[in-house]
Amino acid sequence: MSLDKVLFILGCNEGPSARYRVFNHIEALQGLGIAAEWMWDIHPEIREESYMRDFSIVVNFRGGYSDRLEEMHRLLKRLSIPTVYDIDDLVFDPSLTDQIDAYRKMDAQGQGDYLAGMQSIERAMKAADYVTTSTSYLADYASRFTGKPTWIIPFGVNDRQVEIAQAMSGYSAGPRFITYLSGTATHERDFAEAVDALRRILAEYDDVYLKLVGPLDIETHLPGLQHKVIRVPFMDWKNLVMEAASAYVNIAPFEAASPFCQSKSDLKYVEPALSGVPTIASPVRSFQDSITHGVNGMIAETADDWYAAFKVVLDDRQLRSRMGAAAKRDVERERFPGSIGRKLVDVYRNIIESHRPVARRSGVQNVAAPDPAGLGSKKPLRIAWVIPQPFEASGGHRNIFRAIRYLSEFGHSCSLHVLPDNHRFSRGDEIRKFIADEFFDIIATDGVFHGVDNIPECDVLVCTYWTTAYVVKDNAEKAPLHVYFLQDYEPMFFPMGTDYVRACETYRFGFYPITSGPWPLRMLEKEWGVEHGAFFRFPIDRGIYHAPALPRSNPSKRIAYFARPDMPRRCYPLGVSALEIVKRERPDVEILFYGDKSEKFQHVPFEFTNVGMTPQISDLGDLYRSVDVGVCFSTTNPSLVPFEMMACGLPVVDLDVNGNEVSYGGRENCMLAAASPRDIADKIYAILDDPEKAADLAGRGIEYAREFPTEVEMVRLIEGYMVDEFERMTNMRNFPNSKTNF
Repeated sequence: MSLDKVLFILGCNEGPSARYRVFNHIEALQGLGIAAEWMWDIHPEIREESYMRDFSIVVNFRGGYSDRLEEMHRLLKRLSIPTVYDIDDLVFDPSLTDQIDAYRKMDAQGQGDYLAGMQSIERAMKAADYVTTSTSYLADYASRFTGKPTWIIPFGVNDRQVEIAQAMSGYSAGPRFITYLSGTATHERDFAEAVDALRRILAEYDDVYLKLVGPLDIETHLPGLQHKVIRVPFMDWKNLVMEAASAYVNIAPFEAASPFCQSKSDLKYVEPALSGVPTIASPVRSFQDSITHGVNGMIAETADDWYAAFKVVLDDRQLRSRMGAAAKRDVERERFPGSIGRKLVDVYRNIIESHRPVARRSGVQNVAAPDPAGLGSKKPLRIAWVIPQPFEASGGHRNIFRAIRYLSEFGHSCSLHVLPDNHRFSRGDEIRKFIADEFFDIIATDGVFHGVDNIPECDVLVCTYWTTAYVVKDNAEKAPLHVYFLQDYEPMFFPMGTDYVRACETYRFGFYPITSGPWPLRMLEKEWGVEHGAFFRFPIDRGIYHAPALPRSNPSKRIAYFARPDMPRRCYPLGVSALEIVKRERPDVEILFYGDKSEKFQHVPFEFTNVGMTPQISDLGDLYRSVDVGVCFSTTNPSLVPFEMMACGLPVVDLDVNGNEVSYGGRENCMLAAASPRDIADKIYAILDDPEKAADLAGRGIEYAREFPTEVEMVRLIEGYMVDEFERMTNMRNFPNSKTNF
């Protein structure tokens, strides 16, 4: 069954929410040629087969349960049409009513009605086949609460909002407005998060005012400062775009400790960003997913944080403009109708495919995988990870810790067991502190352990490097599923010898491979006949790595070379030889070396710019947007570097070795050169001398990078692979004589 026609059932009178979750979605789908329409849940047609059989999928937005809905579900099950419940608020768990500000203010009758409404939504939600939500927090909660596969579709804007924003000039001079789009009379506690800092700012800055859109008790919050407050009545979505455009900065304070607030969408970031207005927000998950602090907005938790953020934005107008421009680019890229439409199509097609009762097949094509945006597990897993000793700036360890952190947040129990490779660490708490200091804190619910002598009974046992595979083999009886979390084809790290053949031997162990990118999985298939496995793509931080807003204005040609002298697989001498040719033949071309400590770049036989290691990760995006060609070599699995270059619109030159085109989605997306200095130089010239070729590669790179997930989406995909394979292994143990096709 294909995605031809979508029906949205509207069961509530949530005006703003219905605009974004129903009418905007219909517009986005229609823009991609997918038929879509909506209907109230009281209409009799939802129970008529002659009408309903034409739809590929039916989406119920925030509707409560009824006999009509039950009859519709019976009809759709008979027709094998999947049903989706779409929700944008935490209004389906009746146990949370005491944490809802509006509920606390109701009388007994109002509270009774509200509770009955939540119970009705809960029942309707659990009656659907699948769930879609607006935020990652809500997706996690809904997945655990309902046990349903759950996907994330963020809030997006419509064409009319885009037109209005483009017609507005935005702030240029005069009084500066801190705008709070409170919307409804339910945000008193939220506003209190920022009010202490706001009180100081309004008193200190004569030209700064608070513009309040919607109701709020200002007399209580800002006594004596009412003259610094501009009140604007609640308005429709079109006027809200115009009002937001006049802001100097927007604020989105929330009671962050409340799960109800944590479930909120980042719409208060999206709407102002349409006009290039940055937002300061509380540490609510959706805002943290969208805002990179200091890049396209700011996150503030304490009163001091809020005050410091206000001061920075008000005192540094250039930073305010840069953050606003970055927020605008982010929304243009991720939330415009075309992007939301593609997301809807991907999710709905994935649901339709999942709903179809098809047998699995063996082979590497299994990498086509559950949706990366939020397949929830049916039960929490106990996962034991065996890793080599961590060291500073290790990208492989960062990926492992990222997976552990999010899997723990998703409700799984993770323990970490570290091989005692040398005497650097002696206790688990030392390792945990090192991980927190050098990478980020991880939530390992079963602890961090130095040594591998006490690996517990678990559901999944994970090896992460060839040396750890032998540990998993020795402890195989402790788990039904053994996963090889493979980030490269590791035998190629060594010359032919003991380490090479020992690494190769681990691929005979029969572990289930989950690989970083498609290339290692392809190597396992090619070299070892591995037919059953899966891969995930690298996560890209789109707040840092994004296309430039305007073409480069500097006419001089520049090349960025990712230079790693101490890593043989990066072919540093080959790159130096090729760039020596370029500098000799094109002396005006500036060549920048970066990616390692400055002192590592010794005895380079030509003039070059020594960037070394950029002070901040965010500086890399600016570097990539300032040059014409990115040179990045890897003879094994690429790192994130070339894909981050592509996301910035930078054409990439790499080596044509070991089927490297698999990693780039095809030869047309990059320039692959022979392992010859002359050919590498010629491939660089092909970009520098042909603006059309350069523009084509930039566009293809940006488009290809859009397929890469966020961190949450990446780990959701890994979770889905583990859950599916664990269930398969469990079924084989329970029914050993059954014949199962993959």
